[in-house]
Amino acid sequence: MTARTLEFTEAAVRSLPPVAKPSWRGRMFNAAFGIVGSPLTPRMRDGAASFDIATARPVVHRAESLMTFAPRGMQVEQAACAPVAADWITMPQSEAGRIILFAHSGSFIFGRSRLHHALAARICQQAHASALAVNYSLAPERPFPAALNNLVTAYEWLLAEGISPGQMQILGDSAGGGIVLGALIKLRDKGLPMPAAMTLLAPWADLTLSGRSLLTNARKASLSNNIEMMMICRELYLQGHTPADPLASPVFADLSGLPPALIQVSSSDILLDDAVRIDEALHRGGTETEFRLYPPMPHGWQRLGALLPESRRALTEIAVFIDGRFEAATRAERSQDQYHV
Repeated sequence: MTARTLEFTEAAVRSLPPVAKPSWRGRMFNAAFGIVGSPLTPRMRDGAASFDIATARPVVHRAESLMTFAPRGMQVEQAACAPVAADWITMPQSEAGRIILFAHSGSFIFGRSRLHHALAARICQQAHASALAVNYSLAPERPFPAALNNLVTAYEWLLAEGISPGQMQILGDSAGGGIVLGALIKLRDKGLPMPAAMTLLAPWADLTLSGRSLLTNARKASLSNNIEMMMICRELYLQGHTPADPLASPVFADLSGLPPALIQVSSSDILLDDAVRIDEALHRGGTETEFRLYPPMPHGWQRLGALLPESRRALTEIAVFIDGRFEAATRAERSQDQYHV
């Protein structure tokens, strides 16, 4: 870590607002999650070389299935006509002309599960939207930048299908947040119009692992969010590519011209500093952001649905933001149509 990076991240962390204590349910879940997760955390002397991805994937998938509380009415259908692997997720409340391009979590190496579908469905339920959940390419079989390219292709396909930018938003969870940012940078550089907004849930946006919170929150890290596991996933994802590439680590990118953003992160998250620096970079680029800092919660607490008060609050906050941005885009498009009449 350079002195300049350390100085910047310390200043950013000091500027964060105070947070309330977690609810009693949140405290109980944190304690239980720590007890269960710590013994399962990988401890591999040889790093990625000794990591058995074929064994790990079904274990993670089963664990996520146990944590899934899918909302009633969730419909998942393969997007057969899409140029990339993807699923359409709808709810009875979904309305036409509101599409969320969704990039799941998974540390770049784990695929989507019903847990991710349930997260997207709960957001769609409250925001009256549908989600196109992209099953992006996974490392190590298809390393960086394949996943970014999948998101770019999916967005371009939606445009070609006649969906206007104002009818689309993009959401990235954890590693999906970094993928979303990289894809948006590529779309911007290609001169394509931006979606109405983006939502980032504790984005993993620095593959150099230079964030201060990797140290300050290390003891609070969970099974899915610890330094050793992150180093393994990074190695599998990049496969020798420099982690300082702005497309791989958007904290080092010029983020000007990107759409308005909602960023959520927990004060105990190892990726706290990634979220803070993305917020600062977006501000420097002239992008409007809403930064929401939550009390200590496990990484990805939004996926817990109705289980915790903090999860319900986060989902409502996301839905309100998405709904508001869709409404604003609709008003802007109507005003533009009237102007051209």
